[in-house]
Amino acid sequence: MWQGKRAIVFLGILFLGGGDLLFSRFPGNTLLAGAEAASRNGGSRAEEVSLESLLERVSAHLEWDPYRGRGAIVRGGRSLSFGTGLGYAVENYTRLHRVEPPFRREGALVFPRAFLDLALRIFPPPDTLRSVGAIFIDPGHGGRDPGAIGRHAFGEELRELREKDLVLDVSLQLRDLLEGRFPEKKIVLSREDDTYITLEERTDQANRIPLAPHESVLFVSIHANASLNSRAKGFEVWVLPPEFRRRDLVNPERVGVEDPEVLSILNTMREEEITLESELLARNILSGLDAAVGEESPNRGIREESWYVVRNARMPSVLVEIGFVTNRDDFVRLEDPAYLRRITRGIYTGVLNFIENFEEVGRD
Repeated sequence: MWQGKRAIVFLGILFLGGGDLLFSRFPGNTLLAGAEAASRNGGSRAEEVSLESLLERVSAHLEWDPYRGRGAIVRGGRSLSFGTGLGYAVENYTRLHRVEPPFRREGALVFPRAFLDLALRIFPPPDTLRSVGAIFIDPGHGGRDPGAIGRHAFGEELRELREKDLVLDVSLQLRDLLEGRFPEKKIVLSREDDTYITLEERTDQANRIPLAPHESVLFVSIHANASLNSRAKGFEVWVLPPEFRRRDLVNPERVGVEDPEVLSILNTMREEEITLESELLARNILSGLDAAVGEESPNRGIREESWYVVRNARMPSVLVEIGFVTNRDDFVRLEDPAYLRRITRGIYTGVLNFIENFEEVGRD
């Protein structure tokens, strides 16, 4: 993986789900020799770019199988798969592009200008599109604050669940899934252990994450529910009421504006944008949870409340309630590590779908 100027080796790249199926049609070593010969005999080095230069131009990283000479350039949910000496590249594992192939020179990958042009079309420069630069995961409570506590008797045994433990478990699993899927994005947790953090510290952490122009942060706070009504059960996602108005969403230095009236207009526009994006993020997460555990636990829908962390995060933000520790049925489910993995997978799927749609809209 390339990030900046670092690379790692990735083994076992598959194209179109079938590895050799696509590339076995082409005599790779013959084409490679021809490409290298053309470069030596008449190719212009001014029309070539190094791997490092190409990755910097498209702000992507490389996944590479050195044994087969196969690789993929990856950014977010998009990829461009290629092989040395092959006359085709594959966009997102579905679309073939005929293109002059890359080749090796003195052990290094070299790309023809035509390949760079194709990569720039598939991965537009980051300053021309929207992207999610970071995902902030906030496991609620922690330390001296246990959050909701559920206690239920099973025969002579009294069992207990604490919200802070459940949500940390889910958050750590979610972090691992997102890091595996988006190695180029920052995945940040407000806490990684049983630590007490104030609400203000949580949102300050998220709001201070450094971003490039046109990058956004997603704020996902994870909680477990409780109710005086022991029959209440299920999962839900909370967003800020649309009539709530946040201040100081726009940084005057970043936008280069000092006029208070103009800043007020820009702040209102940003507020409306964040409100819509939060709603879309909530819908995606709710759909992911419904697909993952909807047959086991009730879907309580999207709800609105001006929770502190949601209203003070200057970004698309949601609060996810994974179940009621005060309900016996939910309690039994939340005790089950396999159920928590399904919950995590549901949240992950929702975040993934939101990001892919968000960045695809920015690309268009």
